[in-house]
Amino acid sequence: MYRCCCLSGAYCGGVGCLFFFCRIFFSFLFFVMRKRFVPLRLLRLLLPPLMLLLMSKRKQHGQFLQAMCHPRCSTSFLPLAVFLLLLMCCAAGCLADAPALKHRCGFVKMMGRAPPTTAVVRDVPRRGQGAMQAYTVAAQDEESEWAPIRIKVSVKDMDDPSKHCFPGSHWHLVSGNWEECTEDIMLTEEKKDIVLRQLLPAAIKLHAERLSVRPVRGPIRIPYDGMEVCSRFTIPPWHHTIGVSGADMILYVDTVVSEGTVAWANVCVTLEDGRPFAGVVNFNPRHVRPTHADLGTAVHEMAHALGFLSSCFFHFNMVSRVPNVRGKKEVWVISSPRVKALARQYHNCPTLEGMELEDGGGGGARLQHWEELSARDELMSPGSAIAYYSALTLAAFEDMGVYRANYSMAEPLRWGNNSGCGLMENKCFVNGHTDYPELFCTQPFN
Repeated sequence: MYRCCCLSGAYCGGVGCLFFFCRIFFSFLFFVMRKRFVPLRLLRLLLPPLMLLLMSKRKQHGQFLQAMCHPRCSTSFLPLAVFLLLLMCCAAGCLADAPALKHRCGFVKMMGRAPPTTAVVRDVPRRGQGAMQAYTVAAQDEESEWAPIRIKVSVKDMDDPSKHCFPGSHWHLVSGNWEECTEDIMLTEEKKDIVLRQLLPAAIKLHAERLSVRPVRGPIRIPYDGMEVCSRFTIPPWHHTIGVSGADMILYVDTVVSEGTVAWANVCVTLEDGRPFAGVVNFNPRHVRPTHADLGTAVHEMAHALGFLSSCFFHFNMVSRVPNVRGKKEVWVISSPRVKALARQYHNCPTLEGMELEDGGGGGARLQHWEELSARDELMSPGSAIAYYSALTLAAFEDMGVYRANYSMAEPLRWGNNSGCGLMENKCFVNGHTDYPELFCTQPFN
């Protein structure tokens, strides 16, 4: 048998030599293109003549090839060079032509028609993509400029034994500390089924029925760098190279133990118009149950990944400061046109500057939710167990300019409705008395 000795010291056949050279060549090629040391167009122009020069100098480099392989190796350099040249052109072309993404919230105002009626269908994962669960939305009017948002989820991390306590495990690393695998943090098949087959499909359906976007055309590549907290999640390699197709949003979902939280989410990547395209959602396995409250949590966190975050509010120029409110130096409100109009109408207060944002709860909650005093039973209040998906949240999404809202699906609220300006502008209690006894407890619980 003909064998060649590779630099690693291992022995392989002729095919092995070809594979070895390919690994070295493409490792260098992808490193250069990732770091942008050489522009892709220049790289595609320079490499073909360099390969031809190497072939013409083959005899002068015989000693180099002999150092790489045993003299009896039958692999010819000419077919190898031609093979690498063809693959290089294809790879460089694919990577150069895929659209790039920016890690920012920009602003582009869009106008369009009202969203059509929607239906949600779960796709069969493609071969080799078993960890990808697709929930696509089919629109009756496919020619519409706007269409219900299509959300895909990747759950590759949920099968990783290094991140979870599975039945039979004894110890698990949580926030840098080893913790015993107790039943409450165990990621059982039942909990996985609740997340994959109940919470995620239902939450996606609720958003898709209410939010439309301008559909993404063609695959979108996920960047390698700048992912910050999102880098804790496993992103399939083909999302970086081939890209994500047939989706307007990709969510990377996990169920890692997180102390002090039921679930959390964040935006990873935005499109050039500022709309989030990739995000992460984590469910604490301690709190995974098939209840209405858990569904509300899933919808709430998914809304954060879709852009209900202070960073996007600021980038879309939706927020304002209002001084001297209820004894506070200032409060922050979403003062964009639709939100302001709805807040005034809902509270029956024509002088409101907007819908107030939560300013407590630490960095994780501050300016990321509606102020509980304003709408305690709303989906995007920080601790609501009721979680109505109201017109206020729909208006916030639509005022970003990258979503269209279906207000016919808005759920009604009760907290603070027709309260007048006093609830928003004055202190809740003065000398132990409140003007809103139906909202606040005046006697301690027995």
